[in-house]
Amino acid sequence: MSEDSTYKEWLVELIKRRRTRKPIYFDGKVPSERIEHLIDVARNAPNHHRTEPARFYILDCERIRKVGKLFNEVISGDSIDPALVEKGLRKEKEWGNSSGLLVITSYTDENSLLLRKHPTVVQENYATTCCIIQNLLLLFESNNISAKWSTGPVWEHPLFSCTIGIEDPKKEKVVALLFYGISSLKAEIRTLSPLKNFIVNHSKS
Repeated sequence: MSEDSTYKEWLVELIKRRRTRKPIYFDGKVPSERIEHLIDVARNAPNHHRTEPARFYILDCERIRKVGKLFNEVISGDSIDPALVEKGLRKEKEWGNSSGLLVITSYTDENSLLLRKHPTVVQENYATTCCIIQNLLLLFESNNISAKWSTGPVWEHPLFSCTIGIEDPKKEKVVALLFYGISSLKAEIRTLSPLKNFIVNHSKS
């Protein structure tokens, strides 16, 4: 078997193997310098107009705990519903004790000439940021770093932006909270529905 075919098989298996691991199963930390390096590689993604929209916030332990507390407040609020109170406390503990948290946003200057000429740039920037995140998740997996891509709406809390250091929240849309760490948990490869249910191939005779 050639080196090229071996690499292709490894890439296929990597894509199939990458699955969510919850922060509660992370039992080791990853140096922030290593995360920075992987982010720099992941930024090589399709990017119309070369806007480089993705912004990255690597949080320390104190900020991770604060984000967990903020999400608890978003979930439970002033509710007297015991289920919501319990869920909020559970998420605060799970998030707040995570070994690593990277917040990724998509930046678009709403006053820019580019946006006035091309209103779709907002969606294009979001799509680019998602491509970068997928690149990053695969890089994490290839480096034995487990991760969870969360969209829990903690950013709805009025203190979220200042907690992680977003200067102008109107220009940045939160796309992902990536919890990461080292985990001994092995995720099973998920079985997808048959491709024929989702594809129309006009090139077949």
